[in-house]
Amino acid sequence: MIEIDQLSFDYRTFSKEPGLKGALQDIFHRKYQLVPALKDLNLTIKDGEIIGLIGPNGAGKTTLTKLLTGIIQPTSGSVKVAGLIPGSHQKKLLRQIGVMFGQKSQLSWNLPAVDTLNMLAAIYQLKPDHYQARLRELCDLLDIGEIVKTPVRKLSLGQRIRCELACSLIHEPSYLFLDEPTIGLDLLTQEKIYNFLKAENRLRQTTIILTSHNVRDIEALAQRLLILSKGELIFNDSLNKLPLQIDQSDSYCLKYWINDQTDVREEIIHDPQQLFVKMEKFQPEQIISLSKSGISAEEVILKIYQREKQ
Repeated sequence: MIEIDQLSFDYRTFSKEPGLKGALQDIFHRKYQLVPALKDLNLTIKDGEIIGLIGPNGAGKTTLTKLLTGIIQPTSGSVKVAGLIPGSHQKKLLRQIGVMFGQKSQLSWNLPAVDTLNMLAAIYQLKPDHYQARLRELCDLLDIGEIVKTPVRKLSLGQRIRCELACSLIHEPSYLFLDEPTIGLDLLTQEKIYNFLKAENRLRQTTIILTSHNVRDIEALAQRLLILSKGELIFNDSLNKLPLQIDQSDSYCLKYWINDQTDVREEIIHDPQQLFVKMEKFQPEQIISLSKSGISAEEVILKIYQREKQ
């Protein structure tokens, strides 16, 4: 379980006046300022959950991930992962977490992925038999058996991402942190990643914290959605609980005949129950078409971002 209580983090930065005068002043009297990245965050993530973490640039997503993995320490408040304080029990914690950043690679460009996997097996002190069994399992689930011995420079982006996932999961972590795991991937490769992560979560109860700007990732995977804005948690619920106004929610367009097919009517209905009642009044041949429309999750999230900026 991940437990976050009144968690805050401030970045220490400095400001400088322009020109030579500003440069000299900066040497002798540098002006520092604290910039809040997270503000009094309270959150609990149960083991086995898949969490989608989104927010505009500068919202605090990366900062939160760094705090959960022990890369940085909080300014105030507390955070525990599996009962451990990140940073204080770093070696013990690192055995339980896997991390994959979309812009940073564990793989060596001129070496095959299997060399990196062998190195990680040594770092995590995995037993040879256990490591080989896990490697075969990941090669099968990620479909990388034929490419794992190919130099990384010869792999496509999708192939490299799948090898990166294998590296992050070779030691069977209880917690997996993913940052933009499908960036730049085609739809078919994205689906392969989604299916693999769902299987890993189902088979091993791996807790997955997914940070992405691709709402399709969130819709496909997340059981719960967290939205950060200006360092604050502004939404914490399932995707279908996103705040919607009635004119933004799903609507149904029913087109039907009346008066012996001499008059065509079209009606917009928001309530599914009302739709069923309405359709029961017609003979099947009277109904011309039924279509559904509504605002997408991406549009709702964009509206939330825009509201927070106001």
